[in-house]
Amino acid sequence: MRVAVAAGLLMIAAPVPASAAGAAVTFSPGAADPDYATSLQVKGTGFQSVPKGYGGIYLLFGWVADGAWQPSQGGAAGETYRYVKDKETKDNNGFQRFLAFPGSDTASAANGELAANGTWSTKLVIPGARFKAADRSGKVVDVDCLKVRCGLITVGAHGVVNATNETFTPVTFAVPKAPTTQAAAPPPPPASSAPQPSSGAAPASSSAPPMSTVESTPAATPAQAVQPAAQSGESGSWWWIAVVAGVVLIAALAVPLIRARKRTRNAEGE
Repeated sequence: MRVAVAAGLLMIAAPVPASAAGAAVTFSPGAADPDYATSLQVKGTGFQSVPKGYGGIYLLFGWVADGAWQPSQGGAAGETYRYVKDKETKDNNGFQRFLAFPGSDTASAANGELAANGTWSTKLVIPGARFKAADRSGKVVDVDCLKVRCGLITVGAHGVVNATNETFTPVTFAVPKAPTTQAAAPPPPPASSAPQPSSGAAPASSSAPPMSTVESTPAATPAQAVQPAAQSGESGSWWWIAVVAGVVLIAALAVPLIRARKRTRNAEGE
């Protein structure tokens, strides 16, 4: 009795495996471009994580048949599911991802790793809604995801079948909306350094032409060229007036002197 109770307590206290809650995959953005490649950020939860286990999981994009497509139920690549082929190396084109178990001897070739709690995260590239698929024998077929069901596929890696880690998550296609752009506000007008007109100044006519921003030659230059000529003419006229005044003054003084001499001579003659 005590043994049974103790065993029951141990079963209750034992940690629940990560896969018990059910493996699930989420991704963003929520839709892929039908005509161009789309990079998805993909996350997984509830997967079975086997410390130092051989292999891990493959994350693929492709088509699955209705019903039992999973390898654990007799399904096979090229028959019950088809996916975008890529190199099975770490530096591939991103169409296929390998997520290794923690501490696995194949981790060096992996694109990510499953955590001990059964979570993982990686990026996957979807080439578009149409692609060519091939199985291990090299059979090539055209897949149109606008006509058949396509999505994200997870299966056991390196030929290890693991029903717990087999999932399919549908992916829809939609043309992305063009980003909305807002017109840039015009820059503010530059601050004018010209003095403001006084309140008593007459308002400028609306028909006046706009002022030119080109720096003009100072007006003092032509005035300096004309001013010496005006001063020369003015000084010349004063010189002639002085000469005439001197002649008049001499003549005015000479007439009395001449008359005085005539008087003296007349007086001496008498």
